[in-house]
Amino acid sequence: MQKSFNIYLILAAFATIVFTQSCVEAEDLATPNVASPVLVLLEGSSFSAASPVTVGSRFLELDKTNILDYTKGIDSIPVPNLNIAVFINNTNEVAKLVTDTGGSAELVISWADLGLSEATIGSSVRLEFSGTYKNVAFRKYHTVRVK
Repeated sequence: MQKSFNIYLILAAFATIVFTQSCVEAEDLATPNVASPVLVLLEGSSFSAASPVTVGSRFLELDKTNILDYTKGIDSIPVPNLNIAVFINNTNEVAKLVTDTGGSAELVISWADLGLSEATIGSSVRLEFSGTYKNVAFRKYHTVRVK
């Protein structure tokens, strides 16, 4: 009985040491992560080869001052006059947008301008919507497909 008690005591001590040593706080993250200053909502992902690509976007600032009050919650405030750049392949800028008073902007572009000279069913292009709000850069990826 005493021998099994000693074994359990040693295992408990070892487990305590392992768990307390594994919870060391890191000084810096390997990659600095910053929360996006805006909520980006994108609409429209499948388009025919004959029609232009039309992606609707809405940019909202989330006011979290009342986050703990369940009767009020988080407010979504439209971000007007926000400059947005749209890229393909991370470096090729294909459009510049500016949001209206409702925080909305619409991208209307041809498949050829997106790099697909012959849009065939199943082809896709990854778009990158990027901008800066309150000195914090953000980006949102969105894929459009030919249906």
